[in-house]
Amino acid sequence: MSLTIRNCRFAFKCDKEWISLDDIGNDDVRFCQTCQKEVHYCNDDDELIQNIKLNRCVAFFNDNGQMLLGQMINTNQSE
Repeated sequence: MSLTIRNCRFAFKCDKEWISLDDIGNDDVRFCQTCQKEVHYCNDDDELIQNIKLNRCVAFFNDNGQMLLGQMINTNQSE
């Protein structure tokens, strides 16, 4: 599933692959040994927005079908 959110900026874009992250028993969350953070897979726009607001590392598919991982910049600081 691709997301419809556009023009998001990464605070940090990770070069890891989802399958290389540690499985922690939750299908939508993996652990990165490099940065020592959980990475949350986002199935839709709402999940992506919520995880960005919570300042979490995320994983999602872009419009080209490429999975992107990293931490996005929350440009809506009022929330």
